[in-house]
Amino acid sequence: MGVLQSFEFPTVYTRQKQVAKAETALAQTGQAVNENELRYTVRTLYLEAQVAEYQARQWAERDSVYIQLAGTAARQFSGGEIDFLQKTLADNQAGIVHQERLAAEQNVYLFRQQLQSLTTIADLSVLSPLEADTVGLFGQTLQGNFTGNPSIAYEQQTARVAEQQIRLAKSRALPNFSLGYLNQGPRNTPLDYRFRASIGIPLWAGQYRAGVKSAEAESQAAIARAEAQSQAIALERERYQREAATKLGLLHYYEREALPRSQVLISTALRLREAGQTDYLTFLRTLDEAYGIKREYATQVQAFETARITLLYLSGR
Repeated sequence: MGVLQSFEFPTVYTRQKQVAKAETALAQTGQAVNENELRYTVRTLYLEAQVAEYQARQWAERDSVYIQLAGTAARQFSGGEIDFLQKTLADNQAGIVHQERLAAEQNVYLFRQQLQSLTTIADLSVLSPLEADTVGLFGQTLQGNFTGNPSIAYEQQTARVAEQQIRLAKSRALPNFSLGYLNQGPRNTPLDYRFRASIGIPLWAGQYRAGVKSAEAESQAAIARAEAQSQAIALERERYQREAATKLGLLHYYEREALPRSQVLISTALRLREAGQTDYLTFLRTLDEAYGIKREYATQVQAFETARITLLYLSGR
């Protein structure tokens, strides 16, 4: 009977420890990638919920106006002040707007449900109003450091793991050791002859070359992926910075001129309609144009905020 224990060269154990440490860091970097993806998803969904609430409020306001309009048209038709065509037009527009309001309110409900499911926040009764963040994080995202992107860090750490695996594969070509206790002779065999110690020297290094080449190929592939990821993120950064700057100029225009003008159009149209100085066709067309400006403003805010959120995502913040 006997017992035999083999040992690798000490360098092998050192390399194994380094590989395990690098793989642990890789797992942590992978977690950072997942967290960055989750932040992007939640921010985007929250923005969509804000836009949906803004649009629902606009449709509710418009629905109230059109309900009053349909009632006024019905009374004027009964009094012979307007013809059947104008009354029908008012009723039809009021019905369309009411259905749009219901659809907008349903969208708000769905987005809130998705947010609650994703964030596990039970109370989402009040969302922040839809507005562009042109002061806070926006300036940081334009000047931010994009080398902290988790996806780049992940590929870079993958390359480090591959480098450690190359060193480990090379170290396996070093000699190994064996210690054992063997007692195959008579029972009175001296104790010194029962112990065995040996050194194993690799006679053919080719058996380790495949592992080394595989690790080297993975290292080169990881380095190439990291460089490609860096270039892709740099291009995305430039694209969304231009997008944000463009939308910021449009937002300033809407806030300074277009939105006040839309409110003037609505109030003037209502006043002229009450005074009987405009027909229903012109009145409804004016309202549609005025509320269209408000819808377009929400679209521009969403585009700007989407660019800002994407810049935060690209910077890993």
